[in-house]
Amino acid sequence: MRKQYLISFALCGAMLVAAGGLTVSQSDLVARYNEYNGKRVTVNGEVVSGPEMTVMYLPSATAGSVMREAMLITLSEQASNKPAMLTRRFTKDLKKHGRVVAELEGSFEGAADRRWGHQGCCRFRLQVERVVSLK
Repeated sequence: MRKQYLISFALCGAMLVAAGGLTVSQSDLVARYNEYNGKRVTVNGEVVSGPEMTVMYLPSATAGSVMREAMLITLSEQASNKPAMLTRRFTKDLKKHGRVVAELEGSFEGAADRRWGHQGCCRFRLQVERVVSLK
């Protein structure tokens, strides 16, 4: 009985790890966005909120460019309607300070053209399902 319990516990732990997003660096997300398109990813960075939208700035894919890419940050319906403690703190800190360094997990979309955000400013979008950590 105890052995079955331990096996079940190990399998549950493996399933929880598998359910999380792929941890991706910002530069890898920009360079290989097609590979991550439609997948659940975890990415770390500074999130900036303004009157029009909330974005995470990513490095440019063009070598030597001083321009940065913007990834639109939105909350999933579930994260908005039933926010976890970190999600509540994330939105509160964004409203108060306008900037938060966070590790976010969610559904990623990327495109070659700009199609998301205010006046189509962003090539990337992350629909946040979970705030992993705040710094």
